[in-house]
Amino acid sequence: MLSLTLAWLLVHCTASAGARWHAYSSLFRKLLVIVLIAALGFAWAQLRAWHRLQAQLPAACEQQVIPVQGVIIGVPERDARGQHVDFAIERSFRADCPLPPRVRLHLYQQSYRGAVASSPALPQLQAGERWQWRVRLKRPHATRNPHGFDYAGWCLANQIGAGGSIVSKAPMRRLQKLVWQPSALIAYSRARVGERIEKVLGTTPQSAVLRALVIGDDSQIARADWQLFVDTGVNHLVSISGLHITMLASLGYMFVGWLWRLRPDWALRIPSRLAAGSGGALVAIAYAALAGFSIPTQRTLFMLLTMMTMLSLKQRVPFAWVLSAAVWVVLVLDPWAVMAAGFWLSFGAVAILAFALGGRLRPAHWWRNALQTQWVITLALVPLLILLFNQLSLISPLANGLAIPLVSLAVVPLAIAGAILPLDFLLQLAATLWQGCAHGLYWLRQWPGAVWYLPTPSLWVWCLAMAGMLVWSLPRGWPLRWAALLLCFPLLLPAPMLLPIPALLQAGQMRVTVLDIGQGLSVLVQTAHHTMLYDAGPAYNAQSDAGQRIVLPYLRHLGLRQLDIAVISHDDNDHSGGMASVLAGVPAAQLLSSLTPEADFFRQMRALANAPALPHQPCHQGQQWQWDGVTFRVLSPAKQPLAGLKDNDQSCVIKVTSAHGSLLLTGDIEKQAERWLVEASPDQLAASVITMPHHGSKTSSTPGFVQATRPAIAIATVGYLNRFGHPKAEVLSRYQAQDTQILRSDRDGAVVMDFLSGQQPLVKRWRQVEPHYWEM
Repeated sequence: MLSLTLAWLLVHCTASAGARWHAYSSLFRKLLVIVLIAALGFAWAQLRAWHRLQAQLPAACEQQVIPVQGVIIGVPERDARGQHVDFAIERSFRADCPLPPRVRLHLYQQSYRGAVASSPALPQLQAGERWQWRVRLKRPHATRNPHGFDYAGWCLANQIGAGGSIVSKAPMRRLQKLVWQPSALIAYSRARVGERIEKVLGTTPQSAVLRALVIGDDSQIARADWQLFVDTGVNHLVSISGLHITMLASLGYMFVGWLWRLRPDWALRIPSRLAAGSGGALVAIAYAALAGFSIPTQRTLFMLLTMMTMLSLKQRVPFAWVLSAAVWVVLVLDPWAVMAAGFWLSFGAVAILAFALGGRLRPAHWWRNALQTQWVITLALVPLLILLFNQLSLISPLANGLAIPLVSLAVVPLAIAGAILPLDFLLQLAATLWQGCAHGLYWLRQWPGAVWYLPTPSLWVWCLAMAGMLVWSLPRGWPLRWAALLLCFPLLLPAPMLLPIPALLQAGQMRVTVLDIGQGLSVLVQTAHHTMLYDAGPAYNAQSDAGQRIVLPYLRHLGLRQLDIAVISHDDNDHSGGMASVLAGVPAAQLLSSLTPEADFFRQMRALANAPALPHQPCHQGQQWQWDGVTFRVLSPAKQPLAGLKDNDQSCVIKVTSAHGSLLLTGDIEKQAERWLVEASPDQLAASVITMPHHGSKTSSTPGFVQATRPAIAIATVGYLNRFGHPKAEVLSRYQAQDTQILRSDRDGAVVMDFLSGQQPLVKRWRQVEPHYWEM
């Protein structure tokens, strides 16, 4: 309706414009056309979103055991906990539970606490197979934190309608070893190529990288190696990136063009320019198929094919039109592309290069052109990189200057040829070249000040810096460019945060952030000049944990360079598993915990390269300190531990008291510790806000403890549809009987509380601060 109205206005205004509006009619028409196109684009995106959301798993079918039949359409990923596959549903045996066409399934070899599952030996899942089994599914659900990754949005963009586990104790039947469908055949071929790379090179860092470069499977790259790539700014190269697709398409273009010039009679039938463009396009499509036509690869392919088509037209087309057409095609086919950082970086880089290097009367020398290209693209993308990743790699120009030609022109072509042809020496040569490149990257990262971590800039600072970078790109001489760089200087200062809460604290005030990390706990307490981190969530596997994925990005978003105290409440994975990753990135002046020297955390810290010194002090009742008018007091465990205490009951319980309210951090204490606290510190337990002991389990939050604390707000940090059923209904009823407001991380996301005035905090629930239509 809006589009029809705008169209009528356009025609009416054009026909009835009088002389008085003649000077403005052209501009007015253009504005109306822009608004009309924007309205059509919005309507198209809404239609696509509605259609995709209709295919998601119905809420009533979550956690139900559903027999299904389907095909494995991705290369299986394997780790210590089991196998993980993308599965195309062909048939659901529950008529009341319509299933999405594509789901992400996990076949677990280990239980939640790491013990090997008691079921019989599990089958090795292979790409292209058709299976029949029973599954338990959930709708895509993301932890929601400031400056955090949105997994639910990623699932929406990647057409994953549900995720869950295969019931390993139920019968599992493999119906067909290889299904003759395009998606299954592509997955099967990719898996065979990956197996060949591993067979020739073994399970090595080089084979993991070559798998990522050839078939787009980066699941085997070690976390330390990923950090090296991120720190040096070459992580965009260690996958099937747009640069590699473009480079290989260019090689295909030149090869077919050369071949056509050898045969003039061919050119009489098919113009050489058309033939060369078709050859380059076929190479790009083949390489994208090796990546399984993943969503990022599809975007790159759409962009490249559109630009090649526009540039092959007989009439000359301005490059701005070519780039605009490519953006238009990508967004029509994939409206969710705007949610990906790669979309903005890819199109931004191309636009900047065309803007900065275009309009030359004669080409510069190749080395000068390469140097200028690298510096222009590096500096122009600085504001965007800081906004998206809170990181600035000063060695990135040198690292990319080394890695881009080596990887794109040598490693990738050799690896593809060696993986497809029975020529092992090509793979070995590619691995050797990459190993040399990795050594060079490691040497660069050792330079002092190689990587800077910066806070998320405020909007005005970021816009100022973007304006400066655009001026820098202008070929107007160095004085203007140095002036442009001055506009970017505020980015390097501790800029105010983009949080909808006051950025500065005064004496007696504090800010508390209870992060949403699923089934676990992590709380950041900030005073005017000090910071304490209480727990850092779970470790998911050897390569990933909540500290690396959630806590550390949030600390860098705030611009924190050091913690004053890190607290590990007790030795349980969902509280301590992520702390080593946090402290490797943001060190702490002191560690306070109830851990023994044999705890896994200390083993993890010893395994870290250049692990920071960390003075450790056991927590016990009576410890107390004050920061900026805010008092921190340890209430439990007792200085002399009670006999027979469970590990949960040894949690460090800390009360934080400000002039405007208090917070009680309880870890995983249960009935015995709660009873002792009520007897030993009855006058210290009352608090404005409390984290529910043990996530609201039935073994905690006893009636006496709830009555003694009398909180205005109780927060349950729980995972979505967690297997433990936390928080329990009877526990919630006890708090509600005290007129306590219940907040839950699975429903509210991160909870940000400012104790600024009065006796109650200003509360922000992140799912309300940043609502997303795919989670409503």
